[in-house]
Amino acid sequence: MAKKTRRQLLGQHFLHDKNIIKKIIKASQPEKTDLFIEIGPGTGALTFLLAEKAGLVIAIEKDPALIPDLEARAAANVEIIAGDILKLDLVPLIEEKRSGLSSVKMTGNLPYHISTQILFVLLDLKNSLKQAVFLFQKEVAQRLVAQEGTKKYSPLSILLQNYFETELLFLIKPGAFSPPPAVDSACVKFIRRHGTAFFPEEEEKKLFKFLQISFAHRRQTLKKNLERAGYRSQDILRAMNKVLLESKTRAEELAPQTLYQVFLELRNRPGLE
Repeated sequence: MAKKTRRQLLGQHFLHDKNIIKKIIKASQPEKTDLFIEIGPGTGALTFLLAEKAGLVIAIEKDPALIPDLEARAAANVEIIAGDILKLDLVPLIEEKRSGLSSVKMTGNLPYHISTQILFVLLDLKNSLKQAVFLFQKEVAQRLVAQEGTKKYSPLSILLQNYFETELLFLIKPGAFSPPPAVDSACVKFIRRHGTAFFPEEEEKKLFKFLQISFAHRRQTLKKNLERAGYRSQDILRAMNKVLLESKTRAEELAPQTLYQVFLELRNRPGLE
């Protein structure tokens, strides 16, 4: 088996299509009052154009080989940080750097093999952010914006949409990157909601676990999935009757608000630790 290159190990596919870059900049709506956190600047194709319109750009790059060139080209309002986005504590960094800047935004051409993990970084920062614009593998992007009644609807769809308005803006062909990935990509925009859409923030941890259980076997009914997790059949049926659901209903058919109501009916029953 051939040894993987550094690019392959880091999931690097550098964006070079100028039209796509312009579309990302437009979607990001940079202003001089904005602090931008860019994940994975790579060769800086997005970084330096963004900096022309933003107040400050903090670009976080994991590959040490790319840092010298990025630093050499950085304008006064660009700060390059060498580090792993999954290991950095961004909250104090944002608080330190946002002085005089009214909005915090994020952007990036995400390494696809860790894009789901990065979404939890987005969730951790939700109370600091105004919006984010990211590139994902198309299949992942479709899951993030999915609605009930579709096969791509998932617990992560619900969790993100509770805090953000999510929109798939446009698709991107492999040729826009170097080297080209094996899949199509998509640009997704997240705009922070005023408040929450489906459930209060303090319920997030337990509800997400409940949703993961509910969607665990997608072809199974909600009742079957909950029974597998240890809920008693009579408790499940009582909860579903209370919410006016049939016993054969599957989780993917239900709106987030309905799933939350089932969760509330079962929260004090045996099953969810």
